[in-house]
Amino acid sequence: MSEHIKKVYSFYSWIYDAFFGKIFEHGRYSAFHMMNVRPDETILEVGVGTGLSLPLYPKDTRVVGIDISQEMLDKAERKKQYYNLSHVNLSTMDASSMSFADNTFDKVIASHVITVVPDPLRTLKEIKRVCKKEGEIFILNYTGCNNKFISRFEKFISPFRDKVGLGKHINLDELLRDTHLSILCEQQVNFLGMCRLIKCKSSPFLA
Repeated sequence: MSEHIKKVYSFYSWIYDAFFGKIFEHGRYSAFHMMNVRPDETILEVGVGTGLSLPLYPKDTRVVGIDISQEMLDKAERKKQYYNLSHVNLSTMDASSMSFADNTFDKVIASHVITVVPDPLRTLKEIKRVCKKEGEIFILNYTGCNNKFISRFEKFISPFRDKVGLGKHINLDELLRDTHLSILCEQQVNFLGMCRLIKCKSSPFLA
């Protein structure tokens, strides 16, 4: 992953909770409820950031959080200690090249990650690889506005948004098809439904 992204999120680490924490709260809780986490499941949170969602996971699960920014993970580590989250492990790792074995996790969630990584397709393939064949994958990401004029404007400013770490315009449905992931359910979340929450899994009909 580019050094630029590391630098951007190292900067955001100091303001992330105060600014983005409340804005994305609805999506965070919606994602947790959609995941329907069960006892003894292993969960991977890709792009765990400052660990805002970590206190939600039951202590009878095993949760692994990864992020490219050590500064973000330092904030998450403080939450882990404060809430005594002994079932949580945190690691600095590139989401597009994870060190986990194939078929490791029951559930994988990537929140506000796919639009900011340099190679979204490679990252999705890695997420699919480390998730168990019968497991579930959850994608929570900004999808833009349904208003055609605003949507065109967002595409126009996409290069700028990418530079400041707020994500670039992508065709998520196309990426999921290319990764052979089928959508099981989805919902619009956060302010004005600007984010899309998707539950998907490997398609049994595609190689």
